[in-house]
Amino acid sequence: MSWWTRRLSGSAELNGARSNPQAGVELSRLGALHDELLRKALANPREPRPVPAKVSPVLETVIRVLEQAGDAMQVREIHTAAEQLSGEPLLWKSVKAALAVNAQGEEERFERVRRGYYRIREYVVPLSG
Repeated sequence: MSWWTRRLSGSAELNGARSNPQAGVELSRLGALHDELLRKALANPREPRPVPAKVSPVLETVIRVLEQAGDAMQVREIHTAAEQLSGEPLLWKSVKAALAVNAQGEEERFERVRRGYYRIREYVVPLSG
């Protein structure tokens, strides 16, 4: 019987695959660490961090820029105007993220008019719970 036939038939030797003593040692250490962390958490519980109440300053700036414009603007123009309004450099990806944000419980703040152009959505209706 060939090696491949023995392997397919399930009678192939495992060659020590289940006899790794290091794995047992590491698992027992992991279990001990888990128990220690649970004891510490019970003895000194931590309160969850509060959610930041303030809206992102970049988002506020982008909102102001688009409100002042009154019409759709290209993302590049929004970025430049937001930097001028804030008086400091803003990351391109922060401006893009602000345009993509959808506040929980609200419709989207911005409307994509066409590729690369955004404006303030004409209406934002809070969802009633």
